[in-house]
Amino acid sequence: MSIGESTTMKPGDQVKVSARGKFVFTVKDIDKGTGMAMIEVNADSPLTYPWPARLTDLVPVED
Repeated sequence: MSIGESTTMKPGDQVKVSARGKFVFTVKDIDKGTGMAMIEVNADSPLTYPWPARLTDLVPVED
């Protein structure tokens, strides 16, 4: 899947914010009406929180 192919993205998927992204995020929720997802960074930190990102910017993390 490439950038912008978000039709199969679902909560729980692992993504990066761009093809060059270094950090991995988990999709928490998707609003297909607005084209936005709530994502949360996968990090060992007590200060993680969900924040919005455009579905078209998200790139699935390949195993």
